[in-house]
Amino acid sequence: MKQARAAGEERVGKAVAQLFSGDRAGSAFQTVLAAAGEARQRLDRGLRAALDAAQVPSAQDVADLKRRLGEMEELLDQLAGRLARAEAGEDTRGAGDDEAPGATDGG
Repeated sequence: MKQARAAGEERVGKAVAQLFSGDRAGSAFQTVLAAAGEARQRLDRGLRAALDAAQVPSAQDVADLKRRLGEMEELLDQLAGRLARAEAGEDTRGAGDDEAPGATDGG
């Protein structure tokens, strides 16, 4: 079974090589690929325009948003760390004050 499969793959490979070995066939294939690429670009632009008109975010928009949210999360973590250090510094500085413990509770 494996030998038959290998022989079949070899024959297909030879047939494809012969098909594209000619200059005309090769240039025709390149023309088809170029046209397909251009068609895809036009389709992508049209789809992007339709999504923009419907106010639907693209995959790139979502990726950008995730990146920006990650940056904000990092900034918030940094701020929380600074706040915790500042509060800890106030606690150690405030230990010698005349104010009674719990007097800042407002009640």
